Amino acid sequence: MSSSLTFYECKHCSATGTCTNGENQAACRACARLNELPFWRRSGQVGLVCGCCRGLGKAELFTDRLNKRMAPVLAVLLVFCVLTLIMVTSIFNHQHFSEILAFGSAIIGTVTGFYFSTNKNDL
Repeated sequence: MSSSLTFYECKHCSATGTCTNGENQAACRACARLNELPFWRRSGQVGLVCGCCRGLGKAELFTDRLNKRMAPVLAVLLVFCVLTLIMVTSIFNHQHFSEILAFGSAIIGTVTGFYFSTNKNDL
């Protein structure tokens, strides 16, 4: 699992960080909207920060960002669901509470061990 960032040149601003895709090298309406300008002042603005790369000139692909965030989000959801299951079974005094607690603690321990271990590349 690689945690390195992969940035590519922003094609929207030609890696300058300033949008010039509108009329007469002005900023486009999308970048003007992302810079929170009111709709009556969005045309003809010059020197606005590019809305795609946020002024860096380099952008990270949406797919890369999604892939890097999906595993932690799923882990948090899994832990939340297991904790909810344990809480519900304890409130209603379910007959299989001890088995559910053992299963849930193993799952939560595995997720916690993975995310807080110092050597994730071995897994």
